[in-house]
Parts: sequence; structure tokens; C-alpha cells
Amino acid sequence: MSASYNTDDYSVFDHHTYCICGDGCLQEGVSGEASSLAGHLGLGKLIVLYDDNKITIDGSTDLSFTEDVGKRYEAYGWQVLTVGDVADGIKDLRTAIEQGKAETGKPTIIKIRTAIGYGSPTKEGKASSHGAPLGPEDLAGAKKFFEFDPTKSFHVDDDVKEFFTKRTAETEAKKEEWEAMYAKYAEANADKAAELKRRFNNELPADALSQLPTFEIGKDKDLASRQFSMQCLNAMAPIMPELIGGSADLTPSNLTALKCSGDFQKDTPAGRYLRFGVREHGMAAICNGLFAYGGFRPFCATFLNFAGYALGSIRLSALSRFGVIYIMTHDSIGLGEDGPTHQPVEMLESIRSMPNINLCRPADSNETAASYKLALEKTTTPTVICCSRSTLPGLEGSSVEKAMKGAYNAIESEEPDLILIGSGSEVGPCIDAAKTLSNAGIKTRVVSMPCQDIFLEQTEEYQKSVLPGNVPTLSVEASAVYGWHRFSHAQIGMTRFGLSGSGKDVFAAFGFTADNVVSKGKELVEFYKKVGSVPDLSCRPIFDNVMVKDGH
Repeated sequence: MSASYNTDDYSVFDHHTYCICGDGCLQEGVSGEASSLAGHLGLGKLIVLYDDNKITIDGSTDLSFTEDVGKRYEAYGWQVLTVGDVADGIKDLRTAIEQGKAETGKPTIIKIRTAIGYGSPTKEGKASSHGAPLGPEDLAGAKKFFEFDPTKSFHVDDDVKEFFTKRTAETEAKKEEWEAMYAKYAEANADKAAELKRRFNNELPADALSQLPTFEIGKDKDLASRQFSMQCLNAMAPIMPELIGGSADLTPSNLTALKCSGDFQKDTPAGRYLRFGVREHGMAAICNGLFAYGGFRPFCATFLNFAGYALGSIRLSALSRFGVIYIMTHDSIGLGEDGPTHQPVEMLESIRSMPNINLCRPADSNETAASYKLALEKTTTPTVICCSRSTLPGLEGSSVEKAMKGAYNAIESEEPDLILIGSGSEVGPCIDAAKTLSNAGIKTRVVSMPCQDIFLEQTEEYQKSVLPGNVPTLSVEASAVYGWHRFSHAQIGMTRFGLSGSGKDVFAAFGFTADNVVSKGKELVEFYKKVGSVPDLSCRPIFDNVMVKDGH
């Protein structure tokens, strides 16, 4: 931000970022990933205050955490400072913070020795004060220790109130001083100020979405959806300076490099492409931080199966209502030779089952453009765009407008005997199968469903026009079958881990071929002919069990 918007006369962005952490925080792998990258990037305006009280929930850190944290952070490239005591005042801490601010070439961590439960007669320095109330007796004892009246609860003494009132006035004065400076900046730099306002309001540039690439099926070349994703990303990046992100060391595979910008590195702070390294959890957490700061639309990328390393932070995106864009390529067993360790099976449903997150698995170019349009429009909901490694044929019935409804009829049939429904690379085999089935006298509709959650937001009338519920319906997706029971009577999906081999051979081994879809489609139709009726999947109540207002 400072590299893009500060001027010789005005420093709009000139602050430090502070983080408070404890022993448990520094045991988490995500802190190591983020700290390693921060050291590499030389983030000199980052200051971490480490509450080194040597206690975790289990007890003393001697049980599980005896490393030298300072040496670890020195190895990361940080400045490491130590404050031995804050019980008798914070002068030394203030001095350390100023020393951290003076170091502009590297981040700073300040180890602060503290006693957990300080002032408690029986729980100071003990794990019992970590996650439980002190209790009436210890609370009264702590109040006596700090010279408060132990008989009063929820009471603020006058001298404390006076201190914070004075401090509030001081910070308000600084705020007013900054606002006066910014008013002059805005007057002198109207274009930059207008852009900042737009960015921090999470507003898209005028007509931005019209710049998404359009594709003409039958004329434009068929490509893998990761290649269409690359086109969409690079169409938006030049007109959206807030679009910033990168890949977890898979840029050549994810195809996420920005042609309009270089890397964000220590010596190139204006760059917008982040080299996250093999740090998936840290990558997603950093994107959350960028969105929380404001003025950014962060994106990040890896193989879909490796989203498992980042699920904690992806879940936090959804919980926090951060419109982070996740680009997950190599989205099925179709990635081939890398084998079961890289082939996602349960990952689609794992993400789909989270509240407030949209997972898009586009089947062609138009659906990919629709996925980006959806992601950019949804500023309070993260979007996961799952892209194929293999080439996908264009769907004759596809369009951005249709895909924006979450599901649509890719091959229409007025009164179908069978409905085939799929996503991504499996829609193609469904279309081939439908032609064979129709020639055999089984009228077949094909539904492409790039986003289940968006489809469920549509009107009941529209949903029934696509999936009436009482027509034998077969879902086809190279992923776990869970979740598809809402939409289909039977499923072709994954019930075990994958295999190593060419994508084509692996797909064939698990039945994701037009021939198998034809076979199972016929079986499904015959099954319900013998039964005599088809269960109506839409004929069931949907209860709203939430008894509280929206919020955390």
C-alpha cells in the first residue's frame, strides 16, 4: 500500500503491525510457516509480542516445548529481543518496542517473561489459571493484591477511569490529526483517494466484470479449466490493483502468475505476486490477514488435495466472512501419475460441508468465467475454484449466465426418462452418454452443476425445472459420493483412494467413462420401472433450526 499510494508529501500508510502470541501459538505449524516467510520478506514493520509464561493447558512447557524460540527466530531472519520482567512496570517493554520499530530491515519478536494468573494467591504460574475462572476466593485475593476493593464486582476505580479517559483523548487527537492529513492528501491526489475508498469499501471497478474473457464454444480452443482460470485471473488483475496473491510453490501448475505485476519481495514492495513457498496453511492465513486489513482481494493456489493442509485457515475465511479466492487445480483422480497421495477424494465434500463457502467446479470455459464472476461479487463469502489438469470440451449449452445459477440444463429433454448430473471433467462423459442413451430410446437430460450452494439459493421453481426430483437421477463426479444424495437417486463416485496411472486410465478404472454412465443409467431406469415409482427427492421438509440472530 505504501509503495502504491504514499507520496513525497503524504505518508498515508506508515504504521506498524503488532501481534500478541503465547507458547501455544508458537507450537502451531502455521506460525512457523508465516514467520519463516516474514523473515524472508524482511517485514520490518511487524512486531510480535511473545507472552513467554511457560504454561500450556497441560501444564509446564517442559512437558512438550523446550526449544530455544529465540534461536529459531534468529534463524528465520528476525530481530529477537527479551524483556525479563513486566510485573513492576513496562518501561523495558516500551524500550524494546521502540528498538523493534527502529529495525526496518527485519521483523522483531520480543520475548516477554510473564507469570500467568499474576496476583492470584493459589493459581499464579499454574496451568489451572489458563482456561478456567479464578473462582471467588482467588478473585478476591487478586483484587487485594492489586489494591482493589474485593467486595466490588464490575467496578472501575476513578484513577483507572481517569487514565483511560486521558488515553482515549490522546488517541482521538492522533486520529483527527491523521484525518486532517488525509483530507489534504485526497485533495491533492483525488484519483488515488477515490481508488482507496473503492478498495476499502470492497467495491469493484466500474464495468470490471465485463472484462472477464468470453468464449465461443466450437470456435475457441478447448483447454484445461486451469488454463481458462489463468485467462480470467489475468483479465482482472490489470484493472483490479487490489487483486494480490500467489501459489504454494506450484505456480507453473496452478497457472496463477500475474502478467501485469512482478513478485512482492523485500526489494520490490510494489509487486503483487506472492511466492508463498510450500506453506499452504500459512498461505491461507496470510490471505485472511490481507482481507481483514482491507483494500485487498487476496487469492492463493495449490493442488486441491493439499487444501487439507490449509483447511483450518479456509474454515476461518468462511467463519470470518472474508472473500478470499482459493484456486485449487488438479481437482480429481484425473491428475493421473502422481497417484493417490495427490488425488483428492473427500476434499470437495469436506469444503462443501462448511457453512458460508462456495465451491465451484467448472466444466468448461464459460463456467470458469462464471466462477470468477461469482467469487469477485461475493465479498463476504470465500470461493474455492476447482480446476482440472486435463482438457475439457466446451459445452454447447453453457453460458456464464446459466452457470451463475449454480446448475443448469446442459442438454435439455422436455420429459426425460433419466437425468445425468455432474460437475467439472465428468460433465463431458455425461453428455456423450446422453447421446447414446437417447439413441437407445431413453430420453436423457444432462445437468451441469458447478456450484451446489448457489443452486440451492435459487427459487424452488427454477430448481425443479432443472431437477424435478421424481425422475431417475444419476450423479457422476470423480469424488466422494456424500452430498450428492440430495440431488440424485444413485451415484457414480469414489469410494476408495485413487491409483497411479495416466488420467484416462485412472478414470476408466473407476468407471468415469461414457460407457459406464450408459450402463448405470440404464440400470437405474430399469430399477425404478420394477419398483413402480420414483422417490421424489424434492418432496421433503427443510427445517430452519437456527434460533438466534446471525452472528458469532
